[in-house]
Amino acid sequence: MQKIEIKYLGPVQELEMDIKDFNLLIGEQATGKSTVAKAIYFFRIIKSTLTDYLCQVYDTALYNGNDVSDGFNKVLKKELKSIFISLFGYSWDLDKRLYLKYEYASGIWIDVKLNKNGKRKYISVRYSPKLTQTLKDLEKEALELFEQKPETTTISLAYASKERLRNYDNFKNSVNKIFDDYKETYYIPAGRSMLTLLVNNRSLLENDNLDLITRQFMQVIDNIHRVFEDGIRNVHKRYPDGERRFDVTKTAEMLISDLKGDYLYNAGKEYIVVEDEEEHSEKIPINFASSGQQEVLWLLNQLYILMLKKEKAFVIIEEPEAHLYPSLQSKVVEFISYFANINNSSILITTHSPYILTSVNTLYCAGKVIEKNSTYSKKVYDIIDSNCEIDPQKVTALKINKDKSILNLINEELQELNTEMIDEISDSVNEKYMELYYLLMSENDVL
Repeated sequence: MQKIEIKYLGPVQELEMDIKDFNLLIGEQATGKSTVAKAIYFFRIIKSTLTDYLCQVYDTALYNGNDVSDGFNKVLKKELKSIFISLFGYSWDLDKRLYLKYEYASGIWIDVKLNKNGKRKYISVRYSPKLTQTLKDLEKEALELFEQKPETTTISLAYASKERLRNYDNFKNSVNKIFDDYKETYYIPAGRSMLTLLVNNRSLLENDNLDLITRQFMQVIDNIHRVFEDGIRNVHKRYPDGERRFDVTKTAEMLISDLKGDYLYNAGKEYIVVEDEEEHSEKIPINFASSGQQEVLWLLNQLYILMLKKEKAFVIIEEPEAHLYPSLQSKVVEFISYFANINNSSILITTHSPYILTSVNTLYCAGKVIEKNSTYSKKVYDIIDSNCEIDPQKVTALKINKDKSILNLINEELQELNTEMIDEISDSVNEKYMELYYLLMSENDVL
């Protein structure tokens, strides 16, 4: 099981969290949910950074005959520090007590802390001894492959490209094996309605002004736009596969229902296509669609594409509830869980919404029923959609409080999530209402 430890990073003072297949963070604004999500993202995308680095070694032998360990210590860790800064800011703005550690597998961990050099603080990235040795072995292997590589003048560009791709896949598999983690990591940030509009106005943007997460999210959208030229119902034709674990027709209709319309990308323009009861359709440009449709569009589309590609993923989703009516919040949670189950993937959700938590609790209860008696599966699926249950053994649910304390929302005794612990504002509002109501009644009595 993976695990993260965070001390004094932004609003988060101390947090330890087991990373499972379904992870939920809830709390008020500015309590640190996004900080935790970004920290997990940083540690998880290190795998991609390592793979890219090993390919650089293979492509160029970065060190020109110098000691391989020089490159390992200088080039790679410099890149990781740069990524950390892009997510959390410069070292002089960080708390001197900062400490982060991520445990991937037995003996495989990475930590980050601040060291001092005189008055100057600097970010220090450290690998566990076991990880250090295995990475050095991979690095030497990349260098040996470079030395065996034929001269580019004697091979075709097509062959060189295929060879590089093959080596990339090999390095990627080796890194995944070291970390015992074969899932790619994606981050679906908050503010998706604004990002949806920005994607269509790239001329107004300078890429360097965007943060790392926004850049990568917009790049994902750019990469999959074109597969929706014939709408959501026909996307699966771009990824032919005769052995899917789900019904593409049913899933496409589910997405169109949740989106309140089909999505179409045509000649560089995006539309929501709405059909009425008489099957008349109206193409609404994306910038005139509702904020809720814009928010949920690339959440649903990206998960669907991952399902069609059968790509195992760890997906971080910020505020899936944004601009959505409670009933649709529940449907989106069901689809997220459906995606995770069908795709053998993992999820981390950050949210402010009690409706998200109660929806998760319902699916958690469904998983509990099936766990205790698998013959009840059909009865469960008569209540919720099939394959939407959440395995109770694979859930982490935490509330980050205003006082910076961390509350585990899983009540093992009652075998449910403590949903009442996150909707305290309702009690406060009800108390105020009753006080005002009694005042109104007492005034009526006087009259």
